[in-house]
Amino acid sequence: MQISKKIDVREIEKKNYHLFVNIFINKLPCRLLIDTGASKTVFDIERALHFITHGQITHQAAHSVGLSNIRIDTKLVTLKKWEIGKLNVSRHEVALLPLAHINEMYREIGIPEVDGVLGSDFLMKFNAIIHYKKWIIKLSKK
Repeated sequence: MQISKKIDVREIEKKNYHLFVNIFINKLPCRLLIDTGASKTVFDIERALHFITHGQITHQAAHSVGLSNIRIDTKLVTLKKWEIGKLNVSRHEVALLPLAHINEMYREIGIPEVDGVLGSDFLMKFNAIIHYKKWIIKLSKK
């Protein structure tokens, strides 16, 4: 099964763009930044509580490394039900990190806030293809 989902493309600076996709988690709307360079899908630790309860968070910490050399303790949670168009995804583990600084930047430049970042773990699992001319993302189960 392959689905195509419209993506929202926003110019953050002249000729510099961010890509976003709207999905549903547990039947609740969710906005994610598509980041092919992010190794793992991440949700903002505060905004994630809209989709999950504290009890669902795994308290064993993993370490995340971004572009800086700072190691950040990361909490993990398995999101049970995702819907991206007609693609239903079950049980996908994501990291929880503070992303308030990203949403603060988006607010300053007039871009809607995000709940998280769709990373390469998800994009590879579902064979993502981004079609820049049509502004869609194609996903398929293997």
